[in-house]
Amino acid sequence: MNNAKIDKAAGQAKEVLCQVTGNKKLENEGKLEQAGASIREVAGKAIDSVGNAAERLKEKLSGKG
Repeated sequence: MNNAKIDKAAGQAKEVLCQVTGNKKLENEGKLEQAGASIREVAGKAIDSVGNAAERLKEKLSGKG
């Protein structure tokens, strides 16, 4: 499990805890953690896509693709 998924789960846990305790600060922290985790997941996927495209281009230019 990567850090983004851990942060997303922690954020969800904080939101649930907020529903039980009524602590709005925890709710906001939970939402913020989940949003940050989602951004990191998307950024990670974008980086992977760029890396894969670069590798394919390298293969084509070297005559292996």
